[in-house]
Amino acid sequence: MPKALTDDQIRFYRDNGFLTPCDGIDAADAGPMLRDLEDFEASQGYCVGTMNLKAHLCFRRSFELSSTPAILDVVEDLIGPNILVFASHFWIKPGDDATFVSWHQDSAYIGLDPHELVTVWLALTDSSPANGCMRMLPGTHLGETHAHTETYDDKNLLSRGQAIGNIDDSSAADLILNAGQFSCHHERIIHGSNTNQTGKTRVGLSFFYIPTHVRSTTGRRTAHLVRGVDDFGHWDDDPVPEARIDTGIIDHLVEVNNRYKKNSQEAEAAG
Repeated sequence: MPKALTDDQIRFYRDNGFLTPCDGIDAADAGPMLRDLEDFEASQGYCVGTMNLKAHLCFRRSFELSSTPAILDVVEDLIGPNILVFASHFWIKPGDDATFVSWHQDSAYIGLDPHELVTVWLALTDSSPANGCMRMLPGTHLGETHAHTETYDDKNLLSRGQAIGNIDDSSAADLILNAGQFSCHHERIIHGSNTNQTGKTRVGLSFFYIPTHVRSTTGRRTAHLVRGVDDFGHWDDDPVPEARIDTGIIDHLVEVNNRYKKNSQEAEAAG
């Protein structure tokens, strides 16, 4: 029996590659996380080498959010009871800003086998078409893996500006969320987002969840068991943040990011 979802919701996810909206946290609980992020930026700056892959490890609060029962119940209904969180990212679009996310598939770069990742995108502020909410192309997770062009566009929030060209987006679905709600999407679905055309910053926090049998294809990496048991041991353990803002973990995050880039480049060269 599913823990949180109906059979129809699970079927919708299987057929379309995404699910939205789901209730995650109280909207009032998003405020303290935003303040943690603001304080971190004020003291450290938003360093891509620090925050790109495992942003939730910088904060005790976001680390605890990754284990929110309401989120994990939905994830368990989609990928099973033994769950690792191995990556996360804060998606920040300032008001009246030109940043965007191009159409892409996470599976082209994320380095997992098999492709069973589910991404939870938790809204820390309201997310709408006006401020650049996520957009999905339904059912594309069932199709081909597309070639991506690496544009390195400085307005693209993706690390390499990776983009799929010649996309017909007439069927695109806007994933509208209130603060505290979340969406889920499959790693192979084509998705992106437009610019924020409002005067307020839009912030989301994505968590990348996998069942414990999934392996890394880019060398050994780290993750944290958030539910169930790990009988496979494919992943080393992430450190656990102890403080509200744990700057002691930053060296680990920089090393993880550099190792991932190095291993990914070697795998691409070999392939």
